[in-house]
Amino acid sequence: MAVLSSRSMRGAAPDGAPYSVAKLVLLRVAAAGGATRADLQRDLAAMFAPSLSGTNFRRSAEMAILTFANQQALSDTKGRLQITPQGLKVAEALFPGLKGGKACWPDLRAELLCRAIGSPDASAIAKIADRPEALAAIVLQKHFDLPAAKPLSPTDLRAELAVIALERAFGNKIKTGLAKKGSGLPGKTARLLAGQLFKKPREISSDGKLVVALAADVLGAAEESLDGIRLALLRRLTREPDQNRPTVDLTRPRQTAPRAANDISPLEAPPPAIPRQIVRPDLREFASAVVDAARPIAEGWPGNKKAFISRVWRAIREARSEWDLTEIAFKGMLAEAHRAGEVMLTTADLKDRCDLKELEDSKILYKNTIWHFVRVED
Repeated sequence: MAVLSSRSMRGAAPDGAPYSVAKLVLLRVAAAGGATRADLQRDLAAMFAPSLSGTNFRRSAEMAILTFANQQALSDTKGRLQITPQGLKVAEALFPGLKGGKACWPDLRAELLCRAIGSPDASAIAKIADRPEALAAIVLQKHFDLPAAKPLSPTDLRAELAVIALERAFGNKIKTGLAKKGSGLPGKTARLLAGQLFKKPREISSDGKLVVALAADVLGAAEESLDGIRLALLRRLTREPDQNRPTVDLTRPRQTAPRAANDISPLEAPPPAIPRQIVRPDLREFASAVVDAARPIAEGWPGNKKAFISRVWRAIREARSEWDLTEIAFKGMLAEAHRAGEVMLTTADLKDRCDLKELEDSKILYKNTIWHFVRVED
């Protein structure tokens, strides 16, 4: 049974502020009509970690219980906390739509997850709250601005993520025609591309693991699991804005310590290093650079000159370092340039004597074909 009506699912706390220990203690007790202190510790303490230790959580919870008891909002009978009619009114004011005493912690948790995700459909989130791939899919669909009416399957979502990674590699200057739902890049290639969306790009062995791991990465979760994703979402509701960080007054001259007479260090500190500016090419710029890089290293006879993709990649990496591409992104962009007719790729003739390592390093899987060379037409 749902704790809230779906109309109440807007934002974090009703007043826009993060949920405090006191608010969640009252809501936890009110949702199921009662709770023990052990229930509160088990269900709520981790939501405030690591900024609030378990001991400090217990102290804060005990202070909240005492305050609510003095206000006759809670009663404490033989170690079990019960919500009073007056307390239920307070809880409903904090959490509009609360149906006190008619649910349990998983129901309330699903509603809190709904608020953390920013979804208006509480019942839909409740159905997937215990399914790691489905919950992770909704997180990613919201994060990457994909339709999130329902969770996509890992296979379909992997295809969408691969397209997003490829478009990002082009600086979002194109809308790739790589088809969705698996009719474009093959699974392994698409997974490799989607793996570029991690904060630190990596390779994942299956679509399901990719979806869960990437959702955990997006949320900053400590564990790549259902519990890790749920906890990271719930912590979003308790996170305080960093309003106490000191600001630097740029108008005031910086005070420096007196210099010793024998101090031979420079009078001025060296200027800070200028961060490297990353530039992303559009499709035609990329294709032109690929052909230019392939031309001097192409082998063969006029009309049939071709260059190993691996050698073209090394040339591009050196000549276009400002693009900051990975090999996986480069190969995905190359496949898209071929599909768009901007570059011509060709496969190896097994009758030719080729460097087997270069052949293996060069291969690009696209639909039912394996490409090894960039063709150069003179």
